Amino acid sequence: MSSNTESAPAFLGDFIHGAFVPPAGGEPFSSHDPARDGAVVLTALADASAVDVAVAAARRAAGAWGRLSLKERAAHLLRVAEHAKAFEPAMADAITREMGKPIAESRGEAGSVAAKIHTTIAQLSHELPAAAPGAPGEQRFHALGVVAVIGPFNFPVHLVNTHIIPALLTGNTVVVKPSEVTPLAGQRYAELFAAAGLPPGVFNLIHGLGAHGAALAGHPDVDGVIFTGSYATGRRIRQATFDQPWKKVSLELGGRNPAVVLDDAHLDQAVREILLGALLSSGQRCTATSRVIATAGIAEALRARLAQAFAAVVPGDPMDRDTLVGPLASLGARDRFMGLLAAARAEGAVPVVESRALPGGAFVTPSLYQVRGDEAFLREEFFGPHLDFEIAADDEDAFARAARNPYGLSASLFTARESLRDVFFDRVRAGVINFNRSTNGASGLLPFGGTGMSGNWRPAGSLAPRLCTYPVAVMAEPFGRLTPHAALDDLLETTR
Repeated sequence: MSSNTESAPAFLGDFIHGAFVPPAGGEPFSSHDPARDGAVVLTALADASAVDVAVAAARRAAGAWGRLSLKERAAHLLRVAEHAKAFEPAMADAITREMGKPIAESRGEAGSVAAKIHTTIAQLSHELPAAAPGAPGEQRFHALGVVAVIGPFNFPVHLVNTHIIPALLTGNTVVVKPSEVTPLAGQRYAELFAAAGLPPGVFNLIHGLGAHGAALAGHPDVDGVIFTGSYATGRRIRQATFDQPWKKVSLELGGRNPAVVLDDAHLDQAVREILLGALLSSGQRCTATSRVIATAGIAEALRARLAQAFAAVVPGDPMDRDTLVGPLASLGARDRFMGLLAAARAEGAVPVVESRALPGGAFVTPSLYQVRGDEAFLREEFFGPHLDFEIAADDEDAFARAARNPYGLSASLFTARESLRDVFFDRVRAGVINFNRSTNGASGLLPFGGTGMSGNWRPAGSLAPRLCTYPVAVMAEPFGRLTPHAALDDLLETTR
């Protein structure tokens, strides 16, 4: 359905030690345009030896980079911010071409690169505070060393940038592996860093498949791993690093995010916010709304409004700035989505609005299913424009249903009663709690991350600088001053 006819870009190779390394061999893989029947966008090469080379380059650069002052490191990153504007169109175009995100959303993602640098610099003194008054020394934060960032396809620029910038500012060097679904977006991001001219080895980017990401995560010279992706892959990373207890493994693993709508909710507001949560990025966000839990008094009206909206949605050309819903990220993602819907129906879910696969690419229309709330498939992250709708008997039942969620990334409550905010906060475990707003739209000025199957360590948001460091207590006495200790004085007196 897309009319984009731009010629295929050249693959520049891995970015290691301050330069692109032209490919001399490796395993070929390609990204594909999901809006044009999977037409090839970029063919890249995955060189297994690049993992060792890139980690070694990062290790060599770590000492000098870590010894720079924060002001000096910030100056380097501000050069990245200065160059970012010129690279935004190419990054946005790559995001849309490779994973089908509507271009308006892609432009917003590309435009977040410079903003993240400025906000992180401003946050550092608050997030890495000095010791409490009266402490007998300093509280300082030491860089981990070499940090590996393994990125996702759904936010291929933002969700590597949001980890890389705090890691670099706190004195780490990085090795990044972008998703194999979006190598061009990764290459455009590396081109930005090449233009900014950071010291060689501070920022490195390698292309590869799952095996290359696994090798990077488990590399013995990597001190920290930040992974964004599925629960199954995050579990494998934890297993692979079990015997590396020194390594901080930070996982952002998605969610099955509920919107709880009580009888006194503002219906228009709830409908709008749920639609934003379910449809932005075609539902391919870790914070996407995928469950609606409504109490009996409002359920029928809410379901009817959502069904009417879903039935009217037709996915369009993601290069059109007015497109609300584009394709899923790949033909494989489309097939997986349709397969999960079939499994849901097999468990008894009743379609209110059924999804249809459309020709021309990985296009699907949104679906709305009526469910009981205890089905096994509710543990599966569909990563598409789909809502499961369940009816609760009352407020207490609604909270109990939301609390049974094995994930814990984001949750929303729609009600006029502010008194229920603390109840919801106490009952529903999630890293992001929303009142009368979408489950989408997290802020980098606040913590971000989840509980349960959604991950650990809050690897994004305001706490990222702490994630990239370990705290150190520094205590000292003036040269020559002896620590008082009467019993030790007596012992030393007898030995003179």
